[in-house]
Amino acid sequence: MNDKEINFWLNLSQEISEKVEEAITNARDDPKLTTITKIGADGTPTHKIDEYAENAAIEVIKNSGKSLILISEEIGKIKIGKEDAKNLVIMDPLDGTSNAMKNIPCYGISIAVASIPNDEGVSDVTLGDIEFGYIKNFPTGDIYTAIKGKGSAKNGKPMTLSNIKKASESTISTYIYRAKEGMLDKLCTSVRRMRLMGAIAVELCYVADGTYDTFLDVGAVRVLDIAAAQLVIKETGGVVTDIESNPLASQLDLLEKTSIVASANKEVHDDIIKLL
Repeated sequence: MNDKEINFWLNLSQEISEKVEEAITNARDDPKLTTITKIGADGTPTHKIDEYAENAAIEVIKNSGKSLILISEEIGKIKIGKEDAKNLVIMDPLDGTSNAMKNIPCYGISIAVASIPNDEGVSDVTLGDIEFGYIKNFPTGDIYTAIKGKGSAKNGKPMTLSNIKKASESTISTYIYRAKEGMLDKLCTSVRRMRLMGAIAVELCYVADGTYDTFLDVGAVRVLDIAAAQLVIKETGGVVTDIESNPLASQLDLLEKTSIVASANKEVHDDIIKLL
């Protein structure tokens, strides 16, 4: 991705996030904000607040003049623009919907971009092909960005990963409710601290900025939720694999899922996996 493309996606992502945040703020007085309006394209319930967020984001993209393929949580996969698409955008307009509805200060937006040869080239693109990642935590204002091969940043400044090497000294986040019974028993009794905030993209970025030592989901997390943030961690120097220590290579599809273990360094990563 060249400098012109990087600046385009940074500026567009910033505009999208501003409009989504504005839409959510303006919708706070809607008495139906937390009601379920439909089942989204991903098979999960869509709340009114999700619709406000996604509609605001799509309007900005349509007005950008860019032809692309968009995969978004509620609407699914759509073509935007009349020309042949050269980019695939994977977007979660509102990461942490429940937190947003309850005003718990950990929710935001996740945008990932990959290149495609044409409109029909989407099926060949995987998580490893993501070239650009943008995540914003709306309540804190923190913005995490990553460019493949060119590093990552938090609010425009480089991040420092944790140097914790042992699971017994680590702070981790894990989505326990998706794990098979007994799978995490040893892990839960071995780590120093566990946290669970309810916004996957934002929490993955907590690994990149040194807040967490490891984030893991041993069940089945959607690639949409991790597409941008996994690049942020890798470009910061962290380690991201599935629970079998394989690089993430899932297809970029709305319904595609994977396990994930994202750590600050190889030592703590290997130590965590041994406990699974």
